[in-house]
Amino acid sequence: MHFVVAEECLRLGLRAGAILFRGVQVRMSPPALRDEIAREAQRVGERFEDPGVVRAASEVVSFAEILRKVGVNPRREQPSVERLLTVALKRGDLPAVNSLVDAYNLVSVRTLCSLGAHDLDALTLPATLRMLTGDESFTPLGSSEAVPVTPGEFGYVDASGHVLCRLDLLQADFSKVTTATRNALLIIEGTTAHPAEAFSQAFAGAIELITAHCGGTADVIALAGP
Repeated sequence: MHFVVAEECLRLGLRAGAILFRGVQVRMSPPALRDEIAREAQRVGERFEDPGVVRAASEVVSFAEILRKVGVNPRREQPSVERLLTVALKRGDLPAVNSLVDAYNLVSVRTLCSLGAHDLDALTLPATLRMLTGDESFTPLGSSEAVPVTPGEFGYVDASGHVLCRLDLLQADFSKVTTATRNALLIIEGTTAHPAEAFSQAFAGAIELITAHCGGTADVIALAGP
């Protein structure tokens, strides 16, 4: 098994699966992808009148409830889907990072699933979604120093005990996707509030967009569902 979801996380209401992408070429997003993102951001404005409507969406509510269960205040630390939708609503666009990250962010706002990718060659499989003990190592994105891990939160951890992502909120710096990335692990996360078709669309959409804009091959190693 390359990807495992612990039973305790399933009981929280989390659902997660993963795709391995191999032989990708990550670069600045082409105009066609950025145009598609801008159009989707405009549709977000049509779907959600204001940030309060975003917070009231059943999928966002479910992510927030799970955060509360593990002691996190979702008003201070917003679920990743809520953050993306709010940015799209306010700016009419999404941040430009690179072709792979931009592609999965587009899928996230379309499906309301939380997506995150990691450089496969920087980590050790299997990756596991589990409750954190506090003994793991975590260096947040953009930092060079490890920070304490809060026991009782959930996170994605590789076989070497390195946290890939704290909750669904903050990814690790060591496994970030850059233009040097050639192989990637993409994680797709939802909750029991997400309908089956949202997961199906997230997997299909991620494969289509990432292979279209980054090349390479895709292998689904774990499905997610309600």
